[in-house]
Amino acid sequence: MTNKCKRVITSFFLVFCLPIVTMTSVVNKNAEIKSAIVKNVLYSSIVWVESKGNATARSKDGSLGIVQILPIMVKEVNRICKAKGIHKQFALQDRLNPDKSEQMFWIYQNFYNPKLNWETITMTEMEILARKWNGGPHGHTKGATKHYWKKVSRLVCSELKNKGISV
Repeated sequence: MTNKCKRVITSFFLVFCLPIVTMTSVVNKNAEIKSAIVKNVLYSSIVWVESKGNATARSKDGSLGIVQILPIMVKEVNRICKAKGIHKQFALQDRLNPDKSEQMFWIYQNFYNPKLNWETITMTEMEILARKWNGGPHGHTKGATKHYWKKVSRLVCSELKNKGISV
């Protein structure tokens, strides 16, 4: 191949191909950023509804921590970890640790919502996720979790609107 031919091919790539590759990277990065924001907004909204951000919150039913975890939930998350080969085990006192509580939350969610795509998530999918957190693996089918979702969704909608994100 001649030098002139190489220059023509290089010029073609720089003029026509590189912008497409760059735009694809920008679109992918924007989708990643949007999905991270949506994920954070949903989790933060659940935290606010559950405990108003109080890591030492306690309820009458035995729930503790920032996302109000029951002892049975710790047991369930440990079961999921074992089944999935995740080398983590949580203790009851971990419910008072915001980082460990968040880890338990996402382990549970990823197990019970395995096909969830944060880049294309809908409000209906977020509702299912939140109601399962509040009412167990079948919580999204229980009428008792509808009120919980109303409280969470108000916060989610408000926060996403403030960030200019539509779902």
